[in-house]
Amino acid sequence: MKRLSLFMAAIICLATSALAQIAENQTLSTTLWKQGIATCAHYTAHARGFAKRIDEIKSKYPQGYTLDDLNEVYSNQGRKWEKIYNEFKEEEGKNGSISDLKELVTPQIWKLVEPEFQAYITEHPEAMQEAPAAPQDPEGEGNVKEGEQQQKEGEDSADKANGGFTGMSCPANLPLWLGILGSLLGLCALLTALSNRGKIKEMQRTFARELDRTNANLQEFSTDAADQMKALSIRLTGKAIRKNEPIVEPEAIEEKPQIVEEEVVADDEEPQQNDEVEPVVAQAEDGEVMNLFMSRPDENDDFTRVSDTLEPGNSIYVLTTFDGTHGTFEVIDKPEVHRFALMMPTENLIRACSGNAIQIPSGTRIVTDRAGEAEFIDGRWHVVVKAIIHYEG
Repeated sequence: MKRLSLFMAAIICLATSALAQIAENQTLSTTLWKQGIATCAHYTAHARGFAKRIDEIKSKYPQGYTLDDLNEVYSNQGRKWEKIYNEFKEEEGKNGSISDLKELVTPQIWKLVEPEFQAYITEHPEAMQEAPAAPQDPEGEGNVKEGEQQQKEGEDSADKANGGFTGMSCPANLPLWLGILGSLLGLCALLTALSNRGKIKEMQRTFARELDRTNANLQEFSTDAADQMKALSIRLTGKAIRKNEPIVEPEAIEEKPQIVEEEVVADDEEPQQNDEVEPVVAQAEDGEVMNLFMSRPDENDDFTRVSDTLEPGNSIYVLTTFDGTHGTFEVIDKPEVHRFALMMPTENLIRACSGNAIQIPSGTRIVTDRAGEAEFIDGRWHVVVKAIIHYEG
C-alpha cells in the first residue's frame, strides 16, 4: 500500500510538471497578463530598493493589482519609479504567455515573481478562464473571416482524417486542473501521514509500556538483591557466632570445677586458669553487634573520624559490624545530621554515596536506599561499596 501511494504520487508529480511546462507557452488572459506585468514591475522596484512589502500591497489590493495601482503607491518616488512605469507600460498593452513575462526581467527577479504569480493564478482561477475579446471587424469583413475560419476548420478535419498531427492544445482552465492534481497529491500525502501517525503513536505506547515494565523489573531486582545481600551478611555473621558459642559453653562448664579444686590445692595455678578464660570472653564480644559513627571519607575513601558515640558536627554515617573487620553503613537518620551533610554534599556524600544528581541537593532529608559496605584495612575503615541515597522533602 505504501509503495502504491508513492508510485501514484510520482505519477501525479510528473503529470503536473508536464502540464506546467505547457502552461508556460499558453497565451494569458488580459487580467493575468496585467497582473504579471504589475508583479514584474513591483519586484523590479523591490530590486532597486524602494518597493513596499508584498503583504502591504496585497492588503491594499486583495483582488489583485495593476501597473496603474502601483503608480498610485510609488508616485512619490519620482524618476526612479517613472522609468520602471514607462518601461512596463509599453508591454502592458500587448499580450503574451508566462515565457514572455520571464523575458521582461532578470533571472534573479523572476525567481521572486514566479511563485507570487503562480499563487495569484491558484487563488483566482476565474482570471485564467477569461477569454480575450475578439477585435470587431468592419461590416462586410465578418463574412469573409467567417468563411476563412470554416475553411481552416475543414483543413484541420482533413488533416485529422489523414492521420496528421497539428500540435498539442492547452485548455483554458489549466490552472484549475493543476489545483485538482495538487489537491489529490496533498490528499495522498495526508492519508499517508495519518496512517504513519497512528503507527507511530501505537509504537510509542508500546515502548512506554515496555519501559515501565522494565523499570519495575529493575526496581524489583534491585530490592531483591539488596535484601539477599543483607540476608547473606546476617547469615554469615550468624554462623560465626554459632561457631563460638559451643566452644565457650563447654570450656566454661568443664573449667569451673577444676578452678575450685585447684584453688583448694594450690594458689599458684589460679592465674593460669584466669588467663585461659579471657580469650573466651573476647570471642563473645567479637560476635556482638557494634555500631560506629563515622565522619566523611577522605580522598582515599577512608573514613576520617570514627567514634562509638554520635558527635554532632562530625558524625554523618553509622556503621554496623559483627566481626570488627566487615560492616555496612548508611546515613544517620537525624535532621541535624542531614542539614550538616547537605551543606557540602560534594565533600560529605560523594565519596561514600551514589545516586541520581546527589551533588545538587533537591530536598532536606537524605534517604538511604541501599546500605554501603566497608572493611577495616590497615587500621582504618575503607569504603568498598558505596551506599545508594536520594533526597526527599
